[in-house]
Amino acid sequence: MKLPRHFSFVAMAALCTSIMAMSGLFYSCSKGDTGPPGPQGVQGTAGINGSANVISVTYTVNTTVVSKDTESSWVPVGSPSYHWVAGFIDSNITISSLDLVLAYWSTGYGADWNALPVSSLVNNGDQMNYRYNNDSISFTYYTGGGAYTKYPGYLATSPAFATLLFKVLIIPPGLAINHPNINWKNASQVAALPEIQAALNRHQ
Repeated sequence: MKLPRHFSFVAMAALCTSIMAMSGLFYSCSKGDTGPPGPQGVQGTAGINGSANVISVTYTVNTTVVSKDTESSWVPVGSPSYHWVAGFIDSNITISSLDLVLAYWSTGYGADWNALPVSSLVNNGDQMNYRYNNDSISFTYYTGGGAYTKYPGYLATSPAFATLLFKVLIIPPGLAINHPNINWKNASQVAALPEIQAALNRHQ
């Protein structure tokens, strides 16, 4: 570039200095050193207890001795009466949902909750289980066959089971996502979760 004759050496030096200063400015804007870490953020509030989303319902199946016989919530199915059912309406259960339905049994409040199904409860080979459908749940008992034809708690044959409590837990899909390593088909393993323990201990 040809400069005018009157362009002095001083002006030339000033122009070069300006160009270098601007170059340094652009460079410093494009990449800078990492600054010190910022202050610690405010601690978040505690979350809601996960058991609040688990629906817990308790059903009671009684047997009562009346004139040396019994009245019971158990109803026979077929003949001989190897199979017994106690059914209830439960509008919380909907097949269309992805909720998981688990059931546990106990002989009274304050006693341990045990996962269903359970075998050899009264007789060798017997089984107590549950099944559910839209708006309903049933608790089933198979006597084991042979000479055994009565439900648990019949007369004095099994007085410890004269009153049975069944706890039904309806578990939302979100809880399963929070515990990916749990076998949700294993009710005993599920029962060890804090959210499930809280739901089992609710008197509902």
